Amino acid sequence: MNRALLWTKLMNFGLFQCGWFICVLGAASNYPWPATVMGCILVLIHLALVRHRLRESVLLLLSLVLGLALDAYHIRTGVLSFPFGNLHPDLPPPWILTLWLQFAMTLHYSLAWLEGRYLLGAVLGGISGALAYWAGVRLGAAYFSDDLLRCLLQVGVCWSIAMVILLKIAHLTGTGKPSPPYRIFSD
Repeated sequence: MNRALLWTKLMNFGLFQCGWFICVLGAASNYPWPATVMGCILVLIHLALVRHRLRESVLLLLSLVLGLALDAYHIRTGVLSFPFGNLHPDLPPPWILTLWLQFAMTLHYSLAWLEGRYLLGAVLGGISGALAYWAGVRLGAAYFSDDLLRCLLQVGVCWSIAMVILLKIAHLTGTGKPSPPYRIFSD
C-alpha cells in the first residue's frame, strides 16, 4: 500500500472515530444539535477530500435512508429510544443519522477491505453494531428497553443485514478499483 493511501485510510478512520464520539457524547450531554453540526462538518470534510464526490454522496445518502428506516424500526418496536434531539417521537434524532453518514464514509476507505466479503461483513456488522449501540446506551445517549438481550439481538440482526446492503451499495458506487487517496495526499 502506498503512503498516500495509508494516510488516507488512517485519516478516514480518525474522522469516523472523532465523529462517533462527538455525536454520542454530545447527545449524552444534552447537546445533540451542536454534536450534529460538528458531525456533519466532519462529513463535509470527507466529501471535500474525496476524488469521486458524486459516487461518495450517493453512498452516504443511501446509508442515511437505511439508517432512518432501521432506527425508526427500533423506536417503533420499543427496543430503542433517544432522550435528546428528537424532531418527532417516531423518528431517530439527527445526531444518530449523522452517524450513519459517518459510518458510510469508511466503506470506500478504511473498511474497503470488506468489499465482496458479505458474510464477514454481516458477522462484524452484527457484533460491532450491537456493541456500538450498547456503548451509546451506556454513555446515556440512548436507552434500550428492559430486555437487554432482545435489544442487542434485534440491533445486531439489523446491523448484519445493513452491512450486507451497505457493502453492496459501496460496491455499486465504487469505481471498480481501490479508491484513490484523499486530495491532500499526493498519489
